[in-house]
Amino acid sequence: MVGIQEIALLALLGLVVGTYGTLVGLGGGFLIVPLLLLIYKLPPPVAAATSLFVVFINAASGSAGYLRRRRVDVGTALILALATVPGAFIGPWIGERIPERVFKLVFGIFLLGMAAFLIARPEGKPQSIESRGPGFGRVRRVFRDAEGSSFEYTYSLPLALGISFLVGIFASLLGIGGGLIHVPAMIHLMGFPVHIATATSTLVLAITAGAGTVEYARRDYIDWGLAAAIGIGVVVGAQLGAGVAHRLKGRRIVRLMTVAVVVLGVRLLWSI
Repeated sequence: MVGIQEIALLALLGLVVGTYGTLVGLGGGFLIVPLLLLIYKLPPPVAAATSLFVVFINAASGSAGYLRRRRVDVGTALILALATVPGAFIGPWIGERIPERVFKLVFGIFLLGMAAFLIARPEGKPQSIESRGPGFGRVRRVFRDAEGSSFEYTYSLPLALGISFLVGIFASLLGIGGGLIHVPAMIHLMGFPVHIATATSTLVLAITAGAGTVEYARRDYIDWGLAAAIGIGVVVGAQLGAGVAHRLKGRRIVRLMTVAVVVLGVRLLWSI
């Protein structure tokens, strides 16, 4: 049973996770899973399931904020989500069959590998209309946000679908929602501007995490008490994150992402 003081602390954690996770388009699962493993000693599938439900709340709230600012490439988000959802149902099945030490090892190595990549390439270069023509399988995107900023870029649809399917599996397996993979991939491999990548990823997160949550709930893995307590703060934090994001440069957003990834990756590996 979660006490009043603990609920307040978990809500505060949710506020931080919601703000930070939405700001960098990651959903916050990469912060929640290690904490649930290290502090609450939850089994990996329960930690992943509980985190994924919180990620769903965070991403849904954050998406509402980004949609109001018209930073979300809605058409692309729906296409990518169609590819992530099948993978999101496969992840929980795999998670039941992985030992805790292997889970921590894989998660920790993944975090440090992603951090190294982000340090080496903090910000990608959008693929402009001029630099890469439509071609076979390429999608052209041109739109304007609520502040009047115009964005033009293209991306490979087959590549985007392939990455998204793998993101769905890995996201629900680790309980991170997928943004930790999707955002860097959208920036560096698909050529999205950083701000559009984070906003669009948040909507994909909401759909993917929702699908994974349904599967984990069916398997009765979610700790609803912890999830609800963290979720209280997450809803508020997600709105704050969406509001702050447009004031920061893309490179600074990626740096904020990298710091947390390094710290948590090292801490998780240290606990094995």
